[in-house]
Amino acid sequence: MIENLNYEKASDREILLYTCLGEALCAVQILEDALSHAIVLKKTEPNQKDIANTILKKQQKYTLGKAIFLAKKESLLPEPLIKEMIKIRDERNWLIHESVIENKEDYKSNNFFKRLSEKSKFIVLKANKLQVTIELDLIRYSEKKGIDTSNIRNFICKHYGLNF
Repeated sequence: MIENLNYEKASDREILLYTCLGEALCAVQILEDALSHAIVLKKTEPNQKDIANTILKKQQKYTLGKAIFLAKKESLLPEPLIKEMIKIRDERNWLIHESVIENKEDYKSNNFFKRLSEKSKFIVLKANKLQVTIELDLIRYSEKKGIDTSNIRNFICKHYGLNF
């Protein structure tokens, strides 16, 4: 392996972009985790905690696309939410696989940095909204199962500034 390579230090603009990209990746991973939990909670009963934990470990290894497909196939989430999850999966795939290489010639331009940081911020906002939507769906689902969610409901209302 080659050692002692000299790399140019990242500029403030590059650091900001890398921060935006990292935030987008984290937001999507948190959304993926919320989706995994939703799938498991809807496939198990409240008294099956050990089984649920086992299924969750397996579920968390699924790709976002595979998890969305499972949720759709088994009707575990409302169809409009599934459609939005597919859109965010496509945005995530673009971010990971294409965002930089499709703009190689433009890589250091102001336009590139602006477009990519705006797209990253859009992904963060969309992933956060979808995460909360999944959380609210799980609260409604749990209440239909007879589970008292008042503490969770109150926390979410306070934390996100919501009334539902």
